[in-house]
Amino acid sequence: MTVKPNFVGIGGQKCASTWISECLRSHPEIFMSSPKELRYFVDNESKGIEWYLKFFEDASSYRYRGEFASNYIYWPESAQKIKDALGDVKIMAVVRDPVERALSHIKHLIRDGDLPEMSGEITKSNLEDILGKHPKVLSNSCYQPGLKKYCEVFGAASVFIVSQATCRENGRRVLETLWIFLGVDASADIAEANQVVSAGVNPKFSWLEKLRKKIFSFAKFRAPWLINWVKKSGLSSAYRKVNRGENIVYSQEATEHLKDLCADDWRATQEMLTVK
Repeated sequence: MTVKPNFVGIGGQKCASTWISECLRSHPEIFMSSPKELRYFVDNESKGIEWYLKFFEDASSYRYRGEFASNYIYWPESAQKIKDALGDVKIMAVVRDPVERALSHIKHLIRDGDLPEMSGEITKSNLEDILGKHPKVLSNSCYQPGLKKYCEVFGAASVFIVSQATCRENGRRVLETLWIFLGVDASADIAEANQVVSAGVNPKFSWLEKLRKKIFSFAKFRAPWLINWVKKSGLSSAYRKVNRGENIVYSQEATEHLKDLCADDWRATQEMLTVK
Protein backbone atom coordinates (compact mmCIF):
# COMPACT_ATOMS: atom_id res chain seq x y z
CA MET A 1 0.00 0.00 0.00
CA THR A 2 1.31 3.45 -0.94
CA VAL A 3 1.66 5.69 2.10
CA LYS A 4 1.66 9.44 1.59
CA PRO A 5 2.67 12.24 3.97
CA ASN A 6 -0.24 14.11 5.53
CA PHE A 7 1.73 17.09 6.79
CA VAL A 8 4.57 19.14 5.32
CA GLY A 9 6.85 21.65 7.02
CA ILE A 10 7.71 24.47 4.64
CA GLY A 11 10.50 26.35 6.45
CA GLY A 12 11.88 28.94 6.68
CA GLN A 13 15.63 28.69 6.62
CA LYS A 14 17.57 29.41 9.83
CA CYS A 15 14.26 29.68 11.71
CA ALA A 16 14.26 26.62 14.08
CA SER A 17 12.83 24.13 11.60
CA THR A 18 15.37 21.59 12.89
CA TRP A 19 14.07 21.99 16.45
CA ILE A 20 10.43 21.56 15.54
CA SER A 21 11.13 18.65 13.18
CA GLU A 22 13.03 16.81 15.93
CA CYS A 23 10.15 17.39 18.34
CA LEU A 24 7.79 15.95 15.72
CA ARG A 25 10.10 12.96 15.30
CA SER A 26 9.98 12.29 19.04
CA HIS A 27 6.17 12.11 19.19
CA PRO A 28 5.03 8.45 19.21
CA GLU A 29 2.16 9.12 16.77
CA ILE A 30 4.27 10.98 14.20
CA PHE A 31 6.66 9.71 11.54
CA MET A 32 9.32 12.05 10.14
CA SER A 33 11.29 11.30 7.01
CA SER A 34 15.00 10.52 7.23
CA PRO A 35 16.64 12.70 6.11
CA LYS A 36 14.55 15.55 7.46
CA GLU A 37 14.66 17.58 4.22
CA LEU A 38 13.66 15.72 1.07
CA ARG A 39 12.99 18.98 -0.83
CA TYR A 40 11.16 17.03 -3.49
CA PHE A 41 8.75 19.77 -4.57
CA VAL A 42 11.53 22.26 -5.29
CA ASP A 43 14.81 20.43 -5.92
CA ASN A 44 14.11 16.76 -6.62
CA GLU A 45 10.97 16.44 -8.77
CA SER A 46 13.04 14.95 -11.59
CA LYS A 47 13.55 11.85 -9.42
CA GLY A 48 9.83 11.06 -9.58
CA ILE A 49 7.11 10.77 -6.95
CA GLU A 50 8.06 7.13 -6.29
CA TRP A 51 11.47 8.32 -5.05
CA TYR A 52 9.73 10.69 -2.65
CA LEU A 53 7.16 8.21 -1.33
CA LYS A 54 9.73 5.51 -0.61
CA PHE A 55 10.82 7.56 2.41
CA PHE A 56 7.41 6.87 3.94
CA GLU A 57 7.19 3.13 3.25
CA ASP A 58 7.46 2.33 6.98
CA ALA A 59 5.00 4.99 8.11
CA SER A 60 1.61 3.29 7.67
CA SER A 61 1.10 2.71 11.42
CA TYR A 62 1.59 6.38 12.30
CA ARG A 63 -1.26 8.85 12.54
CA TYR A 64 0.79 11.64 10.95
CA ARG A 65 3.63 11.40 8.47
CA GLY A 66 5.70 14.19 7.03
CA GLU A 67 8.89 16.01 6.15
CA PHE A 68 10.21 19.49 6.96
CA ALA A 69 11.96 21.21 4.05
CA SER A 70 13.29 24.66 4.84
CA ASN A 71 12.94 26.06 1.31
CA TYR A 72 9.32 25.33 0.31
CA ILE A 73 8.13 28.61 1.83
CA TYR A 74 10.27 30.54 -0.67
CA TRP A 75 8.68 28.87 -3.70
CA PRO A 76 4.96 29.77 -3.58
CA GLU A 77 4.28 27.57 -6.62
CA SER A 78 5.27 24.53 -4.56
CA ALA A 79 2.00 24.87 -2.61
CA GLN A 80 -0.15 23.69 -5.52
CA LYS A 81 2.39 20.99 -6.40
CA ILE A 82 2.11 19.60 -2.87
CA LYS A 83 -1.68 19.64 -2.97
CA ASP A 84 -1.78 17.96 -6.38
CA ALA A 85 0.52 15.18 -5.17
CA LEU A 86 -0.59 14.71 -1.56
CA GLY A 87 -4.06 16.24 -1.22
CA ASP A 88 -5.23 18.43 1.66
CA VAL A 89 -2.27 18.03 4.00
CA LYS A 90 -1.50 20.11 7.09
CA ILE A 91 1.17 22.78 6.63
CA MET A 92 3.65 24.05 9.23
CA ALA A 93 5.86 27.11 9.00
CA VAL A 94 8.47 28.55 11.36
CA VAL A 95 9.48 32.18 10.86
CA ARG A 96 12.03 34.38 12.56
CA ASP A 97 12.72 38.04 13.17
CA PRO A 98 14.18 39.02 9.78
CA VAL A 99 17.19 40.84 11.22
CA GLU A 100 18.19 37.81 13.30
CA ARG A 101 17.50 35.40 10.45
CA ALA A 102 19.64 37.41 8.02
CA LEU A 103 22.57 37.37 10.45
CA SER A 104 22.29 33.58 10.82
CA HIS A 105 22.20 33.34 7.01
CA ILE A 106 25.38 35.43 6.77
CA LYS A 107 27.12 33.10 9.24
CA HIS A 108 25.98 30.17 7.12
CA LEU A 109 27.51 31.75 4.01
CA ILE A 110 30.78 32.22 5.87
CA ARG A 111 30.76 28.57 6.98
CA ASP A 112 30.13 27.49 3.39
CA GLY A 113 32.98 29.65 2.10
CA ASP A 114 30.61 31.86 0.07
CA LEU A 115 31.64 34.91 2.11
CA PRO A 116 35.13 35.66 3.46
CA GLU A 117 35.78 35.02 7.14
CA MET A 118 34.88 38.01 9.25
CA SER A 119 34.38 39.03 12.85
CA GLY A 120 33.23 42.03 14.82
CA GLU A 121 30.71 44.49 13.38
CA ILE A 122 28.84 44.44 10.08
CA THR A 123 28.42 48.03 8.94
CA LYS A 124 25.62 49.26 6.69
CA SER A 125 28.11 49.38 3.81
CA ASN A 126 29.17 45.78 4.53
CA LEU A 127 25.53 44.72 4.65
CA GLU A 128 24.63 46.41 1.36
CA ASP A 129 27.58 44.67 -0.28
CA ILE A 130 26.44 41.28 1.10
CA LEU A 131 22.84 41.83 -0.03
CA GLY A 132 24.03 42.78 -3.49
CA LYS A 133 26.05 39.59 -3.86
CA HIS A 134 23.66 37.31 -1.94
CA PRO A 135 20.11 38.68 -2.38
CA LYS A 136 18.57 35.64 -0.64
CA VAL A 137 19.86 37.01 2.67
CA LEU A 138 17.08 39.57 2.28
CA SER A 139 14.46 37.69 0.24
CA ASN A 140 14.57 34.66 2.55
CA SER A 141 13.84 36.97 5.47
CA CYS A 142 10.50 37.91 3.86
CA TYR A 143 7.75 35.31 4.30
CA GLN A 144 4.54 36.85 2.99
CA PRO A 145 4.54 35.60 -0.64
CA GLY A 146 4.89 32.00 0.51
CA LEU A 147 2.59 32.17 3.53
CA LYS A 148 -0.19 33.84 1.56
CA LYS A 149 -0.01 31.22 -1.19
CA TYR A 150 -0.06 28.26 1.21
CA CYS A 151 -3.03 29.75 3.07
CA GLU A 152 -4.80 30.30 -0.25
CA VAL A 153 -4.19 26.72 -1.46
CA PHE A 154 -4.76 24.83 1.81
CA GLY A 155 -6.91 27.25 3.80
CA ALA A 156 -5.66 29.34 6.72
CA ALA A 157 -7.04 26.82 9.26
CA SER A 158 -4.70 24.16 7.87
CA VAL A 159 -1.54 26.29 8.14
CA PHE A 160 0.31 26.44 11.47
CA ILE A 161 2.69 29.41 11.76
CA VAL A 162 5.00 30.04 14.72
CA SER A 163 8.00 32.26 15.37
CA GLN A 164 11.46 31.06 16.31
CA ALA A 165 11.40 33.38 19.32
CA THR A 166 8.31 31.69 20.76
CA CYS A 167 9.87 28.26 20.14
CA ARG A 168 12.94 29.39 22.07
CA GLU A 169 11.09 31.10 24.91
CA ASN A 170 8.20 28.70 25.43
CA GLY A 171 8.77 25.50 23.50
CA ARG A 172 6.28 23.47 25.50
CA ARG A 173 3.43 25.87 24.76
CA VAL A 174 4.29 25.76 21.06
CA LEU A 175 4.19 21.96 21.08
CA GLU A 176 0.93 21.80 23.03
CA THR A 177 -0.69 24.02 20.40
CA LEU A 178 0.90 22.01 17.58
CA TRP A 179 -0.39 18.70 18.98
CA ILE A 180 -3.91 20.16 19.12
CA PHE A 181 -3.51 21.37 15.52
CA LEU A 182 -2.59 17.84 14.43
CA GLY A 183 -5.02 16.07 16.74
CA VAL A 184 -2.39 13.85 18.40
CA ASP A 185 -1.73 12.98 22.05
CA ALA A 186 -0.93 16.27 23.80
CA SER A 187 0.53 14.54 26.86
CA ALA A 188 3.50 13.03 25.01
CA ASP A 189 6.82 13.76 26.74
CA ILE A 190 9.16 15.43 24.26
CA ALA A 191 12.75 15.61 25.50
CA GLU A 192 13.67 18.34 22.98
CA ALA A 193 10.86 20.66 24.09
CA ASN A 194 13.16 23.15 25.80
CA GLN A 195 16.39 22.41 23.93
CA VAL A 196 18.11 24.27 21.13
CA VAL A 197 18.71 21.56 18.53
CA SER A 198 20.79 23.58 16.09
CA ALA A 199 22.37 27.00 16.56
CA GLY A 200 24.25 28.96 13.92
CA VAL A 201 27.83 29.97 14.69
CA ASN A 202 30.68 31.78 12.99
CA PRO A 203 33.25 28.96 12.65
CA LYS A 204 36.62 29.24 14.37
CA PHE A 205 38.21 26.74 11.97
CA SER A 206 36.85 26.90 8.43
CA TRP A 207 38.62 23.66 7.43
CA LEU A 208 36.80 21.79 10.20
CA GLU A 209 33.47 23.15 9.05
CA LYS A 210 34.21 22.09 5.46
CA LEU A 211 34.97 18.58 6.72
CA ARG A 212 31.69 18.50 8.67
CA LYS A 213 29.79 19.56 5.56
CA LYS A 214 31.36 16.81 3.46
CA ILE A 215 30.45 14.18 6.03
CA PHE A 216 26.90 15.53 6.27
CA SER A 217 26.44 15.57 2.48
CA PHE A 218 27.70 11.99 2.23
CA ALA A 219 25.45 10.72 5.03
CA LYS A 220 22.27 12.68 4.23
CA PHE A 221 20.72 10.05 1.95
CA ARG A 222 23.15 7.17 2.51
CA ALA A 223 22.95 7.02 6.33
CA PRO A 224 20.36 9.50 7.65
CA TRP A 225 20.16 7.49 10.87
CA LEU A 226 23.73 8.63 11.61
CA ILE A 227 22.77 12.31 11.35
CA ASN A 228 19.79 11.76 13.66
CA TRP A 229 22.04 9.93 16.15
CA VAL A 230 24.62 12.72 16.15
CA LYS A 231 21.89 15.27 16.95
CA LYS A 232 20.34 13.12 19.69
CA SER A 233 23.69 12.26 21.29
CA GLY A 234 24.72 15.88 21.78
CA LEU A 235 27.75 15.60 19.50
CA SER A 236 26.34 18.24 17.18
CA SER A 237 26.07 20.76 20.04
CA ALA A 238 29.53 19.85 21.28
CA TYR A 239 31.01 20.42 17.82
CA ARG A 240 29.47 23.86 17.60
CA LYS A 241 31.00 24.80 20.95
CA VAL A 242 34.44 23.60 19.84
CA ASN A 243 34.27 25.41 16.50
CA ARG A 244 32.66 28.63 17.69
CA GLY A 245 34.63 31.65 16.50
CA GLU A 246 34.34 35.31 17.39
CA ASN A 247 30.78 36.59 17.25
CA ILE A 248 29.48 38.84 14.48
CA VAL A 249 27.04 41.68 15.14
CA TYR A 250 25.38 44.45 13.13
CA SER A 251 26.11 48.10 13.62
CA GLN A 252 23.08 50.10 14.72
CA GLU A 253 22.85 51.67 11.26
CA ALA A 254 22.91 48.25 9.58
CA THR A 255 20.23 46.94 11.97
CA GLU A 256 17.89 49.85 11.23
CA HIS A 257 18.48 49.51 7.48
CA LEU A 258 17.53 45.84 7.49
CA LYS A 259 14.53 46.47 9.74
CA ASP A 260 13.24 49.07 7.28
CA LEU A 261 13.65 46.71 4.33
CA CYS A 262 11.62 43.96 6.01
CA ALA A 263 9.20 46.01 8.12
CA ASP A 264 5.98 45.58 6.13
CA ASP A 265 6.49 41.87 5.52
CA TRP A 266 7.39 41.15 9.15
CA ARG A 267 4.44 43.13 10.49
CA ALA A 268 2.02 41.18 8.29
CA THR A 269 3.70 37.87 9.19
CA GLN A 270 3.35 38.51 12.93
CA GLU A 271 -0.39 39.05 12.45
CA MET A 272 -0.65 35.55 10.94
CA LEU A 273 1.05 33.66 13.79
CA THR A 274 -0.86 30.71 15.24
CA VAL A 275 1.05 30.95 18.54
CA LYS A 276 1.83 34.45 19.81
